[in-house]
Amino acid sequence: MRAIAYIFILFLAFGCSNYQQVVKKGTPEEKLEAAKKYYNDKDYIRAQPLLEELLGLYYGKAIKEEIYFYLCYSHYGLGEFLLAGYHFNNFAQTYQLSPKREEASYMGAVCDYHKSMPKELDQTPTKNAINSLQAFINKFPNSEFVSDCNTKIDELRERLLEKEYTNAKLYYDLGQYKSAIVACNNALDDYPDMINRDELTYLIVDANYQYAKNSIAKKQKERYNETLVAVNNYTKEFSKGVYIKEVTKIKEKTELELNMAQ
Repeated sequence: MRAIAYIFILFLAFGCSNYQQVVKKGTPEEKLEAAKKYYNDKDYIRAQPLLEELLGLYYGKAIKEEIYFYLCYSHYGLGEFLLAGYHFNNFAQTYQLSPKREEASYMGAVCDYHKSMPKELDQTPTKNAINSLQAFINKFPNSEFVSDCNTKIDELRERLLEKEYTNAKLYYDLGQYKSAIVACNNALDDYPDMINRDELTYLIVDANYQYAKNSIAKKQKERYNETLVAVNNYTKEFSKGVYIKEVTKIKEKTELELNMAQ
C-alpha cells in the first residue's frame, strides 16, 4: 500500500510538473493540444486557463471559434452556470453563421434551467428559465433539442404551479380569508392548468363565506352575495367535484344568512 501511494504521488507530481511546463513554456500548438486533452478528460480546471490564454493567442484566426466553444463547455462542466450561460449566449451572438450556434443557444437556455430555484425559494429564475427555453424553441422550431426543452419547461411549470398553490393555500390556512380569495383567484387566472384547481376553487368559496361571516353587519349582505357568486363558479366548473357537498352546504348556510338579514 505504501509503494502504491508513492507511485501515485510521483505520478501526480509528474503530471503537475508537465502541466506547469506547458503553461509557462509551451508553444501555442502545444497548449492547444494539451487543452484539448484535458478537456476530453473532463479536467476542466486545467483546461480552462489554457483555453482562456489560447483565445488571445489565436485572435483573428478561424480556430478561435472552436477554442471558445470548448471554453463555454468548460465553465458548464465546472457547474459555473452563470458564466457558462453568458459565454454560450455570447458565442451564439458572435458566431451567427457557425454550425455550433444552435447548440450554443440551447446550452445558454439550459444554463438558465440549472439556475432555477427549488419551489420553496423565489421563482423568478425559474420563470426566466422557462422564457429562455421557449425563446430557443421559437427561434429553432425544428431543432433536435426542442423535445428536451419542452420536457424542461414542463418540469419548471410544475414547480411554479406547486409554489403558487402552496402560497395561495397558506393564506387560507392562516385564516387570512380576504388575502386567500385574492391569491387563489390570481393563481387560477394566471395558470389555467393549476394543480388542485378543484381545491383552490373550493377554498375561494369557503374563504368568501368565512370572510362574510366575520364581517361587520353592514358589510355582510354584500359579502354573502359574493359567496354565492363563488358557489356558482364552483358548481359550473365542478358539478361533480370533490368538494361539491361542502359547497352545497355553504350555499345553504349563505342563503339562510341572507334570508335572516331581510
